[in-house]
Amino acid sequence: MRFANILLAAVALCCGLSSLLPQGRELPYYAQNYPRAYLFIYRTHLYDIFKSWYFILIVGLLCLSMLVCTASMLRRALKASRGEIERAAALPNAEEFDAAGLEKLRLYMASIRCKEEKIGESYVFRKNGFGRWGTFLIHLSILLTVIFGAMALYLPKVQDLPCRPGESIKLDDGAEIFVDSFSMLNEQGQLDYASVIRIRLPDGRIAGPQEIRVNYPMTFGPCKVFQWTYGAEGLVSAQSLSGGAEERFKLEKGDILSIDEKNYWEYFGVYEATPENEADEAYVFYQIRAVRDGVYENAREIRPGESLELGGYVFSFFDPYYPGLRIKTMPVRAANSLLEASFVLMLVGLFICFYLQPVLVKADEKGYTVAGPRSEKMRMELRGRLAREKEERT
Repeated sequence: MRFANILLAAVALCCGLSSLLPQGRELPYYAQNYPRAYLFIYRTHLYDIFKSWYFILIVGLLCLSMLVCTASMLRRALKASRGEIERAAALPNAEEFDAAGLEKLRLYMASIRCKEEKIGESYVFRKNGFGRWGTFLIHLSILLTVIFGAMALYLPKVQDLPCRPGESIKLDDGAEIFVDSFSMLNEQGQLDYASVIRIRLPDGRIAGPQEIRVNYPMTFGPCKVFQWTYGAEGLVSAQSLSGGAEERFKLEKGDILSIDEKNYWEYFGVYEATPENEADEAYVFYQIRAVRDGVYENAREIRPGESLELGGYVFSFFDPYYPGLRIKTMPVRAANSLLEASFVLMLVGLFICFYLQPVLVKADEKGYTVAGPRSEKMRMELRGRLAREKEERT
């Protein structure tokens, strides 16, 4: 158990380091933000602690240690449960009392709902026999928590995928993620990336729409979807004034939307304007230049949502920002539920240990003794009870 405590402390240390040091970034990020320590970070795998060899070794040793400890607890509990009443009846008295003490003790044990059994000249009082299993359940729950936690950590397939609002992503297993909207600011105007998504599983079940933000993912079936990052890419649609279907185009810097050789749009990129006054808000714009009949016009700013006409076509410009989603797909669908069940089992074990402690008392006409596990509380309780009654009689 001492070795298991050392391993648990090592796991807690690794978790603390992972919270202090951003995980999963590329080497340039650490070189820029930790210029003196970035080589140490990479050599010791601190950039992805939970997949490092030493963390996996610690978890493996912890599982082995808890397995041995749990098996030992189980063996002791099974051994103690066999013939415990007969062993208790054969114990010598630890405390003595007068002739009236036995009857007083019997009445008190009955008041606390203890079962009474007479073996020879001795009486055995018992209650909460299953309370001895509390410690075993706690150890078992810790073991299961480590196992199921490792399953939840290492088994999921992780994908980082971009998706524009109004579009969807189809996963390998047939599940589909729909992105309804994406925003970068909350209602207070603070930077807070959020997407509204829906999930459709291969069997046709649909969940959502639900908003996801950083640290607030959406879970449905085997899928857990995180708001992970964002990107910016020009997006424009073109529709003829004479009618017809609307076509959308993704733009890269230097692209040309051509009507003919003398009329076209030249695209420079998407930019964010910094306002001169603090009262004004920053805004995003497309920088473009029109060429009409071979004549270059001045570059101009077009904001998302605006439209322009050129050569019999209407060009509409969309919000260039889109979310990057991190999608975790759990191959064992019950892994997260099993992890939650192990926490419930731990609470049950703690409740049994603290509130349902076993009672095992042997008594005869000369005295009594308290047996069983965690007997100190009952020993002090009986000693104080009988002492008070003796004082009242005198």
